[in-house]
Amino acid sequence: MNIVIILLAVIALSEIGRLYLTHRKVNKKRYFRQKLEGVERLIYDLEFKAFKTREIREDIRKEYSMICARLEATEKQIKEWSKDEAEKKGLEDQVTLLKRDIERFEKQMLQLDNEVSGAKPTNENPEGVMGINQQIDSYMELKGMLKDWIKEC
Repeated sequence: MNIVIILLAVIALSEIGRLYLTHRKVNKKRYFRQKLEGVERLIYDLEFKAFKTREIREDIRKEYSMICARLEATEKQIKEWSKDEAEKKGLEDQVTLLKRDIERFEKQMLQLDNEVSGAKPTNENPEGVMGINQQIDSYMELKGMLKDWIKEC
């Protein structure tokens, strides 16, 4: 019986505490501490995104290397070919397809590099690209500003 009363009292106190925490007024310092925690979480998210993007790029690079090796071997086969011309045409078609795949992989790797590191404005892309690393740097700068502001509050 006493244990039930104690448990009910603990539950009641925790509910009162929860209500107090949700309805108390926000002061400046607490507000900016919450903002600082939010910025830190954004930095963690972006670091994870950059890591995963680099991981995906590495997988594409491995496929790219494999296709380059296949292209080299196929071109060598064509140079040494002395048999039927129809089969040689098939190999030449295969070379064309491999070159197209190589070009596609190069574009994918460039896009992933731009996503992580960013790109300066060029003729093809006049606006440039803000990469994940630049976003992290700007959030780090914001984090420093928030810390300075919290100290002043």
